[in-house]
Amino acid sequence: MIFSSSVKALEVTDVQNDHWAAAQIANALNKGYMGFKSGYSFAPDEQLSRAEFVHSLLKVIRSEDVLVSGDTKFKDVDSQTPYDGSILTSEQLRLIFGYPDYTFKPEQPILRSEANAVIANVTKGFYGDIDVLGEFSDKDQIPNWAVYSYIKNVVNKLYVNYPDPYQFRPNDYLTRAEAAALFTSVEKQLSLVEDKFKKTENKLPTEFLGTNTLKLIEGAPRNTVKMYNTKNVIEAGNVILAKPDQEINSKKHEIGDQLVFSAPNDVYTQEGTFLYPAGTKFVADVLKIKYTPFRHKKQKNLIVIRKFYMPNGISHQMAGVAYTTDKGNVVTTKSVKKDTKVKENYFEGLKELTKAEFKIKYTDKLSPVVKYNLDNDEIVYILLTGDMVIPNENYWEFEVEEENTSDDSIPTHENM
Repeated sequence: MIFSSSVKALEVTDVQNDHWAAAQIANALNKGYMGFKSGYSFAPDEQLSRAEFVHSLLKVIRSEDVLVSGDTKFKDVDSQTPYDGSILTSEQLRLIFGYPDYTFKPEQPILRSEANAVIANVTKGFYGDIDVLGEFSDKDQIPNWAVYSYIKNVVNKLYVNYPDPYQFRPNDYLTRAEAAALFTSVEKQLSLVEDKFKKTENKLPTEFLGTNTLKLIEGAPRNTVKMYNTKNVIEAGNVILAKPDQEINSKKHEIGDQLVFSAPNDVYTQEGTFLYPAGTKFVADVLKIKYTPFRHKKQKNLIVIRKFYMPNGISHQMAGVAYTTDKGNVVTTKSVKKDTKVKENYFEGLKELTKAEFKIKYTDKLSPVVKYNLDNDEIVYILLTGDMVIPNENYWEFEVEEENTSDDSIPTHENM
């Protein structure tokens, strides 16, 4: 018998009171987040499918009754798929993104790293320093695409590390007992769940207030920012600035690797409207690798920026790529201090340009699969390929977002 905080006792034949997750399993059963596997058996050590995980998580964050419409983009999900409604809701809320081949693999057991990535998707918080992973002995086993999700979840204390408190076991499958423990942790910190995932009533209608001008760089394809009472929208075609948080070398990256860039300064429109602060994080994925034709060595990458996180916890989907010349070299600048003066040096790849050459070449066409060799002193110009929506921190309007990109443009992707 397991006794929970509720009045009734639940008979669970295969979970004893001294089980490490007994209380969390009782909570998951009492709250309806999870059910029995068969009869009164919970099967705590069995695996949980990807579809079952998102179905339960929607209940935990109280989004299972959010109304959505349309069809899923996942080619392996249809009306006959178990929990198809939860998968569609999770997709349109952008909790999940599936695999690059447009599958979701709903019946496949969920990895601990994949579950961790979804929790990071739905919660507020800021990507902290990688040093927070230092005490975990298997931190080097975390897939590159999941590293920053683990950093965020460790800061928020939303992860499961049983039986060894110093191990993540990121490449093991999540068990039902571990899922119950994870769901209970999320439930206890519902304030960390982003407001956009919650169903809200009596919402303030969105009103258009006018436009502002963003001109971080001369010659950007667009410089319009639309202003609303609920959000500011930096339109696709604008160019923003960022510095890489880590060294980026296209010869070393794998598809799915996650990279993070940071805004070097506070950003305002020319009219003085504040948009986002210095330190805002831009999260990117490596989506494609181009090899040399003869030796088949990695040479160039397609890196797509897909989400931003502000220090106050606000985050949102976005789409952008490094703005480059037609030769496929990343356009960057580097500040060099000489004597008492700071000089701005301009580069096309490794080749230094004059300011005049830089301005001419900057307006050349976009070639996003490029050779990267950047350190964290360099400024990268990011061309927005989709609108960058910055919600008002005092109001978050729930809406089912349309895709930022179409089939013939640059896609965005996450690993869960």
